Amino acid sequence: MRNAHTLWELLAALTIVSTLAAIAAPPALRSRDRATARAAATTLRSTLASARDASLAHASAALVVVDATLATVTVIVDRDTVLRHALMGDFRSRLTASRDTIRFGPTGRAFGASNTTLVIRAGAAAETVTVSRVGRVR
Repeated sequence: MRNAHTLWELLAALTIVSTLAAIAAPPALRSRDRATARAAATTLRSTLASARDASLAHASAALVVVDATLATVTVIVDRDTVLRHALMGDFRSRLTASRDTIRFGPTGRAFGASNTTLVIRAGAAAETVTVSRVGRVR
């Protein structure tokens, strides 16, 4: 009766397992990147919605400061920092923005000459968040 495996049997099993891992790893990493980018975009959308709601609730302007180098988004209402999210620390995501500030007026409308586009990247995946001139977040 044999209690052990031979070296050739172990090498064959190791080859099969490593081949299966090599096939399964890239789709799993892409899926993780998509989920991370989607979660960061959802957080960014809720932060922008909170800024708009705060401007309506306080009947004053709310300023959203986007720091693309640190990937942070800060909401300021009446000179007080109300909310801050660090997308790089929470989600390990990179952030690019067409503008560095978004201002919501007392009526909830965004101020500025054009739409603001925020792009969140996590690995190979990317999500885009757009704030229109009237304050809609998409």
